[in-house]
Amino acid sequence: MNKDLRKVVILLAHPNIKESQANKALIDAVNDIEGVAVFNLYDQQGASFDVDEWSKIISDASALIYQFPFHWMAAPSLLKKWQDEVFTFLSKTPAVAGKPLTVVTTTGSEYEAYRSGGRNSFTVDELLRPYQVSAIHSGMSWQTPIVVYGMGTADAGKNIAEGANLYKQRVEMLIGSSNAGN
Repeated sequence: MNKDLRKVVILLAHPNIKESQANKALIDAVNDIEGVAVFNLYDQQGASFDVDEWSKIISDASALIYQFPFHWMAAPSLLKKWQDEVFTFLSKTPAVAGKPLTVVTTTGSEYEAYRSGGRNSFTVDELLRPYQVSAIHSGMSWQTPIVVYGMGTADAGKNIAEGANLYKQRVEMLIGSSNAGN
């Protein structure tokens, strides 16, 4: 699981990444960037997470990203399991303090559906508040989420390409800012 303990750790929580179009394209856009370590939580499905091993990984990282498809207004359940088993412990330690936390997610619906008065009634920012609160509570620096809307629309391909570009830029910025202090 070590992945050379690189600077930006991405926790990918997708139950079927091989069949994914959007999340697969997003992770492919950043996976080969030097300084990025991707951990697919679904590769470890069924097992408990090793808190000691994850403590080392997160302690050595300079930034953390949660990437997942937005299912029923939240992440797939394995990310919640990781939070319960690992992040609960880490949130009380210096391992995460001051580090950026970014959420990267995809939605089936278009941007307009996630507005007050829209089909889903709330913005994605409002629906991601639990992740923001956990970042703040643990002393992390909450970053503006990257949301790729409309995977179930005719604009999906264009939205994925734009999202992948934005994601790559964000990761490069996080790596650049972590190297600035070295």
